[in-house]
Amino acid sequence: MRTLRDFVCGHCGTTTEKLVDTDFHNIECPECQGDAVQIMGMPTVRLEGITGSFPGAAEKWARIREDNAKIKARRG
Repeated sequence: MRTLRDFVCGHCGTTTEKLVDTDFHNIECPECQGDAVQIMGMPTVRLEGITGSFPGAAEKWARIREDNAKIKARRG
């Protein structure tokens, strides 16, 4: 499986993003041809702009609440 990974060169400090197989941990630096090692990339986090809450969690809570209200309405 191929994934997008970040690499940093130990010689020139260049950071490179490259699509590689999951078992690759080193690549050749495109700038100086030195050894570039894999680093931990920044994860993507999306927060709601006003309150800072996670929109996925808020949407899931609202959907569960709505489903529970429908179930209670059918029962009673």
